[in-house]
Amino acid sequence: MNSNEDEKTNDGEDQIISILGEIGPWQWRNILITGVFCVPCCWHILIMTFMNASVDSWCARPPSLGQSISIQDWKNISGQDNGSCLVLDRDWSSWVSGQGNEDHRMVDCEQWEFDTSQFSSTITSEFGLVCGKEYLKSIAQTLYFVGMIFGVFTFGVLADIFGRKKVLIPLLMAISVSGILTSQMPTFETFIFGRLLNAFAVIGIFETYFTYMLEFVGGKWSTIIGGGVEYIWVTGWLSLGGLAYALRDWRDLMLYSSIPSTLSFVLFWLIPESPRWLLSTGRIEEAEDIVRSAAKFNKVTLPVDWKLKSVQKEKSRRTNLLDLFRYPNMRTKTLILYYNWFVNSFAYYGLAMNMGDLGGSDVYLNFTISGLLEIPAYTAAILFLLYFGRRVPYFSSMILCGASLLSIMLVPRGVYANDWPAMVVALFGKMCITFSWAVLFLYSAEIFPTEIRTSAIGSASFIGRFGGILAPWVELLGKNYHPYIPAVIFGGNALLAGLLAIWLPETQGTELAYTIEESEILGVDFFPESCNRKKKRTNNSINMDGNE
Repeated sequence: MNSNEDEKTNDGEDQIISILGEIGPWQWRNILITGVFCVPCCWHILIMTFMNASVDSWCARPPSLGQSISIQDWKNISGQDNGSCLVLDRDWSSWVSGQGNEDHRMVDCEQWEFDTSQFSSTITSEFGLVCGKEYLKSIAQTLYFVGMIFGVFTFGVLADIFGRKKVLIPLLMAISVSGILTSQMPTFETFIFGRLLNAFAVIGIFETYFTYMLEFVGGKWSTIIGGGVEYIWVTGWLSLGGLAYALRDWRDLMLYSSIPSTLSFVLFWLIPESPRWLLSTGRIEEAEDIVRSAAKFNKVTLPVDWKLKSVQKEKSRRTNLLDLFRYPNMRTKTLILYYNWFVNSFAYYGLAMNMGDLGGSDVYLNFTISGLLEIPAYTAAILFLLYFGRRVPYFSSMILCGASLLSIMLVPRGVYANDWPAMVVALFGKMCITFSWAVLFLYSAEIFPTEIRTSAIGSASFIGRFGGILAPWVELLGKNYHPYIPAVIFGGNALLAGLLAIWLPETQGTELAYTIEESEILGVDFFPESCNRKKKRTNNSINMDGNE
């Protein structure tokens, strides 16, 4: 772009903020109101921590014995001391205390009983997901992320076409309806169907709300609010822990966590459409009406002849995702970012949903502590982004996450109460991956050029969902073979991702690239030179064929 075009673009992008300010009462009102309604999104994603929690099981006591014999005595006389899925084949109606079992063979269980000390009902106990069926729990979580994959592409496009508000509110209603339906599903297959519908909608909410929120603010508040949105996630995390502790039946938990979102329809009257989106689509009069109302709320006096200027431009060539791979620097940065999105999702959901398996026995306590550690992680992310840039804090957090998780192998199991040292190390790794993912959102937005930023971030998020798909299968490996396998796999990938991220450029203080050609100027380098603050990019050395 030449200087005139650059000034025109900046004028078009900044004219709303120049009137309303980088943030004010009107912006805070819309961000906070919408954020409150988005809290239940976290419930729907993390609820599987409790719905498919591992509980002890054993072959059910026969009706003839009923409750007249204790569980431990029943295990002893029926040959279940080793926790197998087999029971002695004999006529229990004629059994009397003291009889031997030498002449009886073992057969598969037909019915089971489950430990109800922590949960009165889970999908494990209700659908009998034991003794060769444990993998179905991993399938349930995998398919949930499959639903997210389809939602990532669908609703990002719809929000660009129809507007943020018109997509966000129906999606909030959709997670309520799908959640209520899921709580009533009679079979495991129909339960999976309900969860797929829920996943399809819930991921669209996060994508739309993040964009909607950032379009209200400017300057340093883009960093603060962009990182601060994660506090909405933490609020949902901690409140879910309380709900799950109070509601020990998975159907009750699913139902009551879905009901609040039925009130989302009131947002039609409480929040406006994004004036930036309206302006970008040529609906200038509607955008002006909203800005005038916002100025009045912020007590800003507008000039009598104030008008918004059109920012729409004619494009000679439509950019697509394949263009990210046409130039060597852009291709390398894109591939590194894709892998880092995969690893962040892989390790984050793997640790968040399986804390109880890494150490300790109280899933509610582990879950709550893990959620509380998100608060300092997100706070640190915001501060580091403001004062120390993106590159070093990001790759450092990934390397620390990997090193801490790998070090779990050095902690002996069964030596300390509740294996607390392993839990402490795992929680530190979880805090590091939380920090890194908060940084990665903003870092990616600054590396990808404006003309394809939304699609590029959507494609990176798409890759990330495969990490969520694989995470429950790593958990299954840990349960079937060794409890440290998940920590080793998550930690090894986090360490590799952090080392690769060292090649990414620093973006703090540089102007956001508008075109892919401009973004190509900011190259990859293991020891990048310090970037000049407010550096202007030019694309004189790069042509449309991708040659220097």
